[in-house]
Amino acid sequence: MKDSPYRVAVIGSGPAALMAADVISSAGVSVTLFEKRSSPGRKLLIAGSSGLNITHDTPLEEFHRKYSGSSEFWKNLFSQFPPQDWINFIENLGIKTFKGTSHRYFIEEMKAPKLLSVWKDRLTEKGVNWQFNKCCTHFQKGPTGEINLSFNDSTHFTFRAVVFCLGGASWEPPSEPVQWPRIFIRKKIGFTPFTASNCGFSVELSSEFFKEAEGLPLKNIVLSSSKGKMQGDLVVTSYGLEGTPIYALGSEETVYLDLKPDLTEDQMIEKLNRSKENLNPIRRIKKHLKLSPASLALLFHQGSKEDLQDLKTTVARLKHFPITLKKRQGLEWAISSAGGLKLDELTPNLELKKFPGVFAAGEMLDWDTATGGFLIQACVSQGFCAGKGVISFLKTLRK
Repeated sequence: MKDSPYRVAVIGSGPAALMAADVISSAGVSVTLFEKRSSPGRKLLIAGSSGLNITHDTPLEEFHRKYSGSSEFWKNLFSQFPPQDWINFIENLGIKTFKGTSHRYFIEEMKAPKLLSVWKDRLTEKGVNWQFNKCCTHFQKGPTGEINLSFNDSTHFTFRAVVFCLGGASWEPPSEPVQWPRIFIRKKIGFTPFTASNCGFSVELSSEFFKEAEGLPLKNIVLSSSKGKMQGDLVVTSYGLEGTPIYALGSEETVYLDLKPDLTEDQMIEKLNRSKENLNPIRRIKKHLKLSPASLALLFHQGSKEDLQDLKTTVARLKHFPITLKKRQGLEWAISSAGGLKLDELTPNLELKKFPGVFAAGEMLDWDTATGGFLIQACVSQGFCAGKGVISFLKTLRK
């Protein structure tokens, strides 16, 4: 496709959009990238604010099982751009990566700004034209197959192919709900309404507990719910609890926490009974079991005075601590969203079946997964697939 006469638009500037632009521009095709804000990669920066997970070390043959929807859809994506290719891509940008003890991969800096900056520079060197403060409001096929785009500032552009990477509804303030779905709904393209995913829950716990523990982690717990069990960390927030185990297994029900999963009840009682000091159960637990301050606060503020004086009762509660999850947080606080354009509206190359030359990728599609590197991996794999799809589409025009 060197010296291609065609021009391609990419709408959006998240990981899917950047990857699509990278693949297309690397093939020698002119790319214009449109972003509704004044700078790129807002959600990438948000995702990396507490440590940027780039992927996970789940074996490739199992990777597709981490996602909702058709396994064939995900197998196709990850066969084209698997996790190791994404790691290599980042390393080739001059950014080191490492695998943490949680089996997640991170970039060395942990934060996203350097990755975003280096990637933007790479795309600029490849000739990508950046257009900021441009919100797409309409697209239409022209008489000879070209795609006409309209924007919020009354400007219009024409391209031979377009990749939409418009994002989901997460982290959007209620006063500014996403507007792009109506563009596709008007064209009778199947759409599933957005719902919050990977978000915290409000909980029924005492105000005294929150005063003592807000902002603190519940380290290395096991959460059990009707959906299964998961080990990991939770964080106490002003409204309740956040963290991967709740994101993955939370629902409006009573769940149970094992605050000391590395020891059985009998092992803990034996260990605590070896203490010769005349301490009440809570003080004995604090000294000999090395619980986190948040775990100790749970035991202290959520137990009756009578129960706290009984070692066996306190230890049993420590291993099976009940917490009622009341309400899932809204989209404005969600790490990601489920819902979007239905996958059966797309070809395996992520081209809209009803609009040849129009592709879609990223969180705007109807899929869901857990945090821990799976979200960004899906987005870049989709961006890669859509980019390759554009190249294949343009080649058919030259025959």
